[in-house]
Amino acid sequence: MAVERLNVVMGTVTVDDQWRSVYVMGGIAALIALAGTLTDIAITMIPGWDVSSVPDTTQAWFTQFQTNTLLALRNLDLLNMIIVIIQIPMFLALYGAHRRTSQDYAFLALIVVLIGTVVFITNNAALPMLALSQQYTGASTDAQRFTIEAAGVALLSRGAHGSLGVFMGFFLSSLGTLLMGLAMLKGHVFARSTAWVGLVGITLLIIYIIGSTFMSEPGVAMMVIALPGGVLMMVWNAMVARELFRLCAVESE
Repeated sequence: MAVERLNVVMGTVTVDDQWRSVYVMGGIAALIALAGTLTDIAITMIPGWDVSSVPDTTQAWFTQFQTNTLLALRNLDLLNMIIVIIQIPMFLALYGAHRRTSQDYAFLALIVVLIGTVVFITNNAALPMLALSQQYTGASTDAQRFTIEAAGVALLSRGAHGSLGVFMGFFLSSLGTLLMGLAMLKGHVFARSTAWVGLVGITLLIIYIIGSTFMSEPGVAMMVIALPGGVLMMVWNAMVARELFRLCAVESE
């Protein structure tokens, strides 16, 4: 007999055994992503590690990689890329939780998030720039250094923070999160407050992503928008983890 055993019916939502492990992994992923975000915030508070530490020329990037590799990797969104990857099990779990009550939004959200993650990974310049910086250090002629610098310029044009390549990764991932928030609101599996916290938070972050990428001087206004958006999304991660663990707990009763 198949292992697909339906245990608990919550309104119109049925929780089955085969998704239980997915919910557990999703909840854990949400908490790890939250920890990663808090780590990123803490790193920013370290003297010399704030936004002013981001180099503005290719040679400056190579120098930073030579003097402080971790700072250079962080400035090229390596930690953000890791967080985006870690969140994939969370979105898979959210799709599973809403696959019966809001499958259209949930499935589209999952696909958009996956596309955004692939775009983000493909365009991320952190590790390729690390390799180039090592080649630049070992270059023995001006011609070699010029060639490596040109390759660095090309990488940064699509992979530096604020570039179009990074924008598309962030934007698609955020759009997928917005769609998942709509699925949560429509599906009635989780508390409506969880859906609304995510919707408001990610909307603010989308505004920030667009403004910081395309405005010549984003200024304080964008930071005022980003701060509450970031706080709400951290709260949302915690709420999502709680809801996913609750589904597992209900099933085990």
